[in-house]
Amino acid sequence: MITCDSALDLSPDLVKEYNIRVLPMIVRMGSSEYLDIEEATPDDILAYHDKTDDLAVTMPPTVEQTARFFTRLVHMGYTVIHFSLSSTLSKAYENAVTAAGTFPKKVTVIDSKTASVAGGLVLIAAAEMLRAGKSSLEIIQESKSIISRLRGPFLLDDMEFLYKGGRASTVSTVLAGLFNIKPSLYIDPTDGIMKAGKRFRGKFQNCTPKFIQEYVTEAADSMDKNHFMIGHTGLEHGFLQDCKTEIERISGCKNIHIVRAGCTITSHLGKNVLVLCWYTKK
Repeated sequence: MITCDSALDLSPDLVKEYNIRVLPMIVRMGSSEYLDIEEATPDDILAYHDKTDDLAVTMPPTVEQTARFFTRLVHMGYTVIHFSLSSTLSKAYENAVTAAGTFPKKVTVIDSKTASVAGGLVLIAAAEMLRAGKSSLEIIQESKSIISRLRGPFLLDDMEFLYKGGRASTVSTVLAGLFNIKPSLYIDPTDGIMKAGKRFRGKFQNCTPKFIQEYVTEAADSMDKNHFMIGHTGLEHGFLQDCKTEIERISGCKNIHIVRAGCTITSHLGKNVLVLCWYTKK
């Protein structure tokens, strides 16, 4: 059984298609706590910010919650391969490893070293290997190889959530707004840390084609064409379809999935974020 925490994003249809079990992160808004997906949505997080000018906070499932999640699956007869949010961004991996200690031969925890739809891409690959009859060891080894080859740049409309979350300085935030600069970020697959990428100047919609050209054109020859992920935090359907068409044209990849990013990414980066994700060939 392939499982993950909810900081790794897939659409409900993909979760169902690939039979992936999802362990909810915890979402705190003010003094109240909710389970991601089951009790809180990305739109709830954006609405909370608009109403209070405060940020929602996402936290990893506790060891106890994670242990109960694993226990149910093991008692159902499954061997579990669980993927967690990058260990440098959260304690989700550490908590999952602790919880898995009760089932040393039944549960394996893998640090995705990433987040959001990049993690979703690894989940699809692992689930396809499981369907193809690969052994647990083969799935684990190949998944770790894919993680090391992930590429996943984010384009942000503004830096408000980064600044309020203490991840951007006042000076850089003011300058970005003053000069209409759209920053990009990426999670480095070697260490799982989010880092600054290229910068683009102009309106978000005008920067997007440049963003796609810069990253996808450069990667097209080395890209594995099995699947490509487009993640977003509430962008319009028509705009996303235009992005998909352009990526298809440049990359030649036909299995391009558009996925709404979940509570974790939304709480950290805010609205109007575009994420592109693929992995390179061996």
